[in-house]
Amino acid sequence: MTRRFQERIWHVVYPLVNWFQKVNAFLEKIAVPLVSRWMMGVFVAGALITLLIQVLAIQHRYQIDYGEAPLVDQAMRLSQGINIYRNNLETPPYTISNYPPLYILAITPWVSLFGPNFWAGRLISTLCAWWTAWMIYRIVFRLSGDRWAALAGGLFFIANPFVSHWSALLRIDLLALAFAVTGLELLSRAPLSARAFWGGACCLVAAIFTRQSYALAAPIAAFIWLLFEDKAKALRLALSVGAISLLLAGVLNGMTKGGFFFNIVTANVNEFGWERLRWNLMHLWDVLRYLLVLGAISFLQHPLRSRSWRLTAPFLVGASLSALTIGKIGSNVNYFMELCAALALAGGSVLAKIRQNPHLAWAQVLLFVFLGFQGVGMIRVSLDEFGSDLAGRMKRVHELRRLEALVSAVDGPVLADEYMGMITLNRRPLYLQPFELTQLAKAGIWDETPLAESIRNKEFDLILIHYFPFFDVYKERWTPVMLAMIERNYEVFETFADTRVYIPRK
Repeated sequence: MTRRFQERIWHVVYPLVNWFQKVNAFLEKIAVPLVSRWMMGVFVAGALITLLIQVLAIQHRYQIDYGEAPLVDQAMRLSQGINIYRNNLETPPYTISNYPPLYILAITPWVSLFGPNFWAGRLISTLCAWWTAWMIYRIVFRLSGDRWAALAGGLFFIANPFVSHWSALLRIDLLALAFAVTGLELLSRAPLSARAFWGGACCLVAAIFTRQSYALAAPIAAFIWLLFEDKAKALRLALSVGAISLLLAGVLNGMTKGGFFFNIVTANVNEFGWERLRWNLMHLWDVLRYLLVLGAISFLQHPLRSRSWRLTAPFLVGASLSALTIGKIGSNVNYFMELCAALALAGGSVLAKIRQNPHLAWAQVLLFVFLGFQGVGMIRVSLDEFGSDLAGRMKRVHELRRLEALVSAVDGPVLADEYMGMITLNRRPLYLQPFELTQLAKAGIWDETPLAESIRNKEFDLILIHYFPFFDVYKERWTPVMLAMIERNYEVFETFADTRVYIPRK
């Protein structure tokens, strides 16, 4: 290549390089701060929407989700010293305790002090959601030293519409997640003290004994993290968490004469549907596509050069595997809770990496713009989906009061599905969890004949069946035999809040 030719190339390239540097400088000084503040403002607004939904849910007296009342019922039984893990379903009550006992133990004192209620469990879920966001902030800041990126990671979680939905409910998942992420925060400290090690190990065990599926993502992430830091401690953690968990499970199973295993394993294996999985994954993509892309980008970091990769990547893989079980019948967005936390951790870590390179101002602008639109979409979903459902229930509170009054007025047993909380609010034990027992009947684990006979004999004063406007959920909650017996021996007395009140035919 001749010197003259090189000079010609340089005369062409130099203006382009110079122009690019000027544009990058402009973006770095003006565009990046403006767009980043807009993005952060959107996620702060999303967090405030989550808080609003949580506050409204806490003060709502009645059941919002099918799964709330069974947990209150179990707390009522625990407060009376009754075993919640029965080893057979030959006699009523026909109820199942699907999960380990920690969350139920957490709400039992509140049920004992204030009577059956939903606000205490929802308050626990709300506090756990914000605590999880705080732990995400601490982990990202420790790994990156970037407070802005750490704050963004925390907001990615708390503004997530799946989190705004589930953290407003009396359900076990946010307590389990809070334990799991706290364990990761303790175990990711450097230097790792003995107190932090054992505290982290105990948190991982606590997460498992709040929800059994949490034995996967967080323990694996903690193990791989320690494997890079200290192989001996990684092995000690695996042995400790495994041994303590097996010991506690064995003790509980022995105390309940096999009931613990029957409830959380045998009676918890529901039908899996690929179409259900596909629909939920498409919904996940529609709601969180840019966070999912950011999570995928996080895998591009080099594990030997990036400390954050060693924690976020294994956690994201484990959480993704757990999320795939959402194909089970009766599943809901709670199967995405770990994944939401993992995406927030990975997203915050990637933001910190990109912000460390001033030459990537253009990439920062593009990323912040996409994430800002992600935040806007998340707010819309929070308001349109769960927010509108909650508002609809609150508007019909007068109908729910009438429903509660009807249940209170009868002395005999009552069957219900969506609003079985009316039974627990009246300080009465549940006779049947229709969805769980219907699935067990389909699996051949439970014989529905005695219950069908009781319905035929009109032993129930009321039967409450909820009919959702757009989906026949009642067909998943009641077997064809139960429904046929109800139609034959009961008649509709009234309908409140889309719930038909059946009374015995005369």
